[in-house]
Amino acid sequence: MSFMRSFIAFTLLLVAVVVGFGGMGAQWLDRLARTPAPMQRIVGPLASDPQVVGALKDTLVAETRRAVPTELLAHPVIGAQVDGVVNLAVDAALADPGMQRAWNESINRSRAAYVAELDKVHRDEALESPTIWFDLTPLVDLGRSRLTAVAPEALHTYLDQVQFDEARLPLGQPDASTSRSVADGVAAARNWPWLYLASGVLVVVAMFTGSRRGRWVALALASVVAVVGLWFGRSVVETVSFPGGDSLAAAIRTGIVNGGTQSFLDFTQTGLHVAYTALALGVLGLVVASLSRKAG
Repeated sequence: MSFMRSFIAFTLLLVAVVVGFGGMGAQWLDRLARTPAPMQRIVGPLASDPQVVGALKDTLVAETRRAVPTELLAHPVIGAQVDGVVNLAVDAALADPGMQRAWNESINRSRAAYVAELDKVHRDEALESPTIWFDLTPLVDLGRSRLTAVAPEALHTYLDQVQFDEARLPLGQPDASTSRSVADGVAAARNWPWLYLASGVLVVVAMFTGSRRGRWVALALASVVAVVGLWFGRSVVETVSFPGGDSLAAAIRTGIVNGGTQSFLDFTQTGLHVAYTALALGVLGLVVASLSRKAG
């Protein structure tokens, strides 16, 4: 009877570990998708990467030139002056103290827009797979604010003709099956508090079900399984990589994948601490229960 109670307790604890893992992954994904801070920590440092800054400059210059009327750029004198001012304005924008703030705003807009599209796909699977866009509008706005500041007074009249549209950089379009899976995962991730609650309830039930010594043995063994599972999962995640590239889009994609991997590893570090604590508690409880048994 004592063995059976301990076995049931161990089984319940294993289920609690699996459910807890699910809650941890869901919480990480939900925070990544629904809150600005995680993605800003992942992609934000790219704003100081010289390669990314160089690619960003080329992109912003191209976007700004596209906003300038063709006939203005074609003018033999004014066109060359405007072209020079555009380069100066972009350089000034990239060196501006507000550059990091604009970059973070681009990250936040891009994240929110894509998650909104995923929510639509979750509600209606017939929708087309959404494209992942990186919103450059805050950066273009920063460049536009510097355009007049660096331009000679004589060019202000011509620069008033510049009309900026929404600036977005395509990062890719996953296939329909992938988009549906991601959309369903992001939607389900909102339930992470319930997964944690279920895991906690299972632990409590298991500890009441097990025998005096058996419950602590079960806790220690389940903790070992949790530690091994976490180390294995984290080692697999560490192998994830994404090929780089010279373009801005490639740099952002690589930054998201590599930074996301590190973000997941950092987040699950807490899970390892919990598992080690539970292991220590199981061993301590077993020792106390054994001593109590001998004393009795």
